[in-house]
Amino acid sequence: MKVLIVGAGLIGVTTAYLLRRRGYEVTVLERREGPARETSFANGGFLCPSASEPWNAPGCWRPLLASLGRSDAAMQLRVATLPRLVGWGTRFLWNSRSKIFQRNAQSNQRLASYSLDAMRSLREQTGIRYGRAAQGFLRIFRDERALRDTIASNERLSSVGISSRVLTSAETIELEPALIHIKDRLVGAIHYPGDETGDAYRFCVALAEHARQAGVEFRFQTEVDSFEVHSGGVTALLGRCDRFVADRYVIAAGSYSTPLLQRVGVSIPVQPVKGYSITYDVPPQAPSLRIAVLDDDWHVVLTPLEGILRVAGTAEFAGYDLTLPAARLRTLFALAQQLSPQLRIESANARSWCGLRPMSVDGVPIIGSTAVRNLLVNTGHGPLGWTMAAGSAHLVADLLAGDSPAIDPTPFALARFARHPTQPG
Repeated sequence: MKVLIVGAGLIGVTTAYLLRRRGYEVTVLERREGPARETSFANGGFLCPSASEPWNAPGCWRPLLASLGRSDAAMQLRVATLPRLVGWGTRFLWNSRSKIFQRNAQSNQRLASYSLDAMRSLREQTGIRYGRAAQGFLRIFRDERALRDTIASNERLSSVGISSRVLTSAETIELEPALIHIKDRLVGAIHYPGDETGDAYRFCVALAEHARQAGVEFRFQTEVDSFEVHSGGVTALLGRCDRFVADRYVIAAGSYSTPLLQRVGVSIPVQPVKGYSITYDVPPQAPSLRIAVLDDDWHVVLTPLEGILRVAGTAEFAGYDLTLPAARLRTLFALAQQLSPQLRIESANARSWCGLRPMSVDGVPIIGSTAVRNLLVNTGHGPLGWTMAAGSAHLVADLLAGDSPAIDPTPFALARFARHPTQPG
């Protein structure tokens, strides 16, 4: 059976590799010049089942409304995007109700935990090196209530095998001495020892090479313009000068999956949420972090990788805009300086980047079949693309083969968005 995959980011490449291992003939179409050139390029570098809750937590509307007109908000809603987000935004907030949010969080946590196990197997199969570190990550808090709420929600994590340890301010500094300058402002932290970090771009490029050597064909600088459909199924994907034919088609194009699928009449409730990062080279012997740190107030991570420090985060509802506003980058730079001034981070030496996270309306990825007979989708992972990539790829492979997946695929099916009388359209 021949499978065509659109998208060579973490989701597309991992899906291609695992499908090829199962014996499928696989071709990947990618509009950029190589793998992982979009959202996978300079992300926070986390494999973090512990942080797999959807972003539309109960009460999320308050900081979103407060962000209007502010360039320094951790989660920002651009006024210009409001008309386009009205329908999606209403459903996003509907899914923030406590019972629904908890159900969606559990779905994400199951997939993320399963995916991390799958990632370990993939790493053993390939021997890929990507700067992996397995010290876990540290989530720091300045607000007592936020710490208490997170401790309470961690009970759900333990049910899927994700462990955590609550630390006092002093214990936090013992684990990560670089935070000594903000010790008096911390009320505590939570250490998640099972999480991992690494360079997602390096991983994706290396895995793409393994896939290529195994027989996967990559067609870069190849953009899909439209679909050819007959008798309820796709018969070809059409580019500017090419016609690509397969038995099954998988759309794994991140945020761009939404407009692409609209061309074949498939609607998915996925919107781009813009994130930023700045990356610094760390000279040998220079002070750096021992462990990745997530600042709970700012939703920003500082991740030490091999020879670099990545500062990444914030969430901006700005459509498909890929500009780099200086004010947003200054926020990341200022936070990095505040957390660890001894790192001597200088903005002039930073490499800036932004990417569009594909955010589903309920914060849960969309994986599996569509109303078009032989067309599948694998997107909507939000900030958890790398965390969920291996598990999502296994799920797609199982569904393609007609096998029973290791986890229930129902929470991730596109069919869950069928109109319901109690849910806004």
